[in-house]
Amino acid sequence: MTDTPVKTIKELREASEASEAQAKKDKTALLDAAVKEAMTSTAYGHLSAVAREAGIAAQYLRTLIEEKQPGWLDQAAEEREAAKAAKANKPKATRRTAKGGEGGTARRTRKSGAAAA
Repeated sequence: MTDTPVKTIKELREASEASEAQAKKDKTALLDAAVKEAMTSTAYGHLSAVAREAGIAAQYLRTLIEEKQPGWLDQAAEEREAAKAAKANKPKATRRTAKGGEGGTARRTRKSGAAAA
C-alpha cells in the first residue's frame, strides 16, 4: 500500500462544507445569468432555450423572472402577440412568372434528335 495520508472526519466535513458553499455560490451565479439572458429577448422559445442551456426547468426560470421583475412575462407575451399581428397584416408575396402570366409548373420541352435518345 502507499503511504497516503488519511483525512480525519473533521477535515472531510470542513472540506464538504467549503465545497457546498462554493456550489451554492455557483448555482446562484448560474440562475442570475440565466434570468438576465432570458430577459434579453421576448422571442417565442427563447426562455425555454435558455432554461435548457442552464439545465433548469423552464417553469422554474419563469418563476425566477417573475420574482425579479413582476409582469415581465406578460409584457413579453404582449410583444410577441403584437409582432405576430403585425406579421399577419403584411400582404403576402406573390409568385410571378417571367412572362407576367399566371403561375404554374415549369415544363421542359424535349430536345429532338440524338439528344432525346
